[in-house]
This record gives sequence, structure tokens and C-alpha cells, in this order.
Amino acid sequence: MGVPHSSSSFRSGVHSMENRRLRVLIVDDEEMIIRLLKGYLEDSGFEVRTALTGEEGLRLLAEERFDAAIVDVRLPDMGGDEVVLKGGGAQPHIRFFIHTGSIEYMPSDDLRSAGVDEESVIRKPVLDMADIRRLIEKKVGLG
Repeated sequence: MGVPHSSSSFRSGVHSMENRRLRVLIVDDEEMIIRLLKGYLEDSGFEVRTALTGEEGLRLLAEERFDAAIVDVRLPDMGGDEVVLKGGGAQPHIRFFIHTGSIEYMPSDDLRSAGVDEESVIRKPVLDMADIRRLIEKKVGLG
């Protein structure tokens, strides 16, 4: 699926030091958001897996290695913070991002301890998808 790119310069999601594509997990119960994020990130060179529930996301985090995960703050079976806190134990290197529609959302102290700072909060709607790509690359150490 082709997703329009922003006018900013395109940058590949290939981790040059290891010569492999960055792996991103998207955990969100809104299928349209998953399709848009997945399409854009794949077009940008990332390898993407998706989960519609927190439990499915935790299962993938336990079974596969990811460089980053974008987790919706509200999932049908648990909060996104729970996914981050439980999933981070399985993969301490991973960079988590919270995806929320709330303009007032602030990461808890527990999330901050897990590496989710204010910059790691992605607010909906995302006006420029390239911002997400740049944020992932920055937090993973490519930007």
C-alpha cells in the first residue's frame, strides 16, 4: 500500500551498523491507524509487525526482537502503559512510543523509568508521518 510521503527528505529505516531493517511493532486497536502507520513505515524501509490487543503485543514482544514499538494508550484489554512496562522486561533495548489522542497525556514516573519521555508521546492526529519516522530513528540512535 502506498502512503504519501512528506516533502521532507526520505531516509531509509535500515540500521547501517547491522545492515538490517529496523523492526517496529505497532499495537493499536484501530485498524485504520495500523494500516496507515504500517504502510508509511514499510515504505520508509522498516520491517513492521502489528497487534490489535495488548496481549497480542506482549506475545510478539516475547517471541520476536524489535527496535521500537508504538503502543496506543487505550487498548481493549489493557492500558498501553501496561504493555510498555511488561514488554520492556523482555526487551530492555527497545524504544517505546505511546500513541494517544489526548493533548493532556503525560508519561507516568514508571513509564519515564522505562524510557518513555514526553518526546516519546505521539499525539493523534499525526499531521506529518515523517515526524514518526524521524522520532524512531532518533530514539533508536540513527538520527
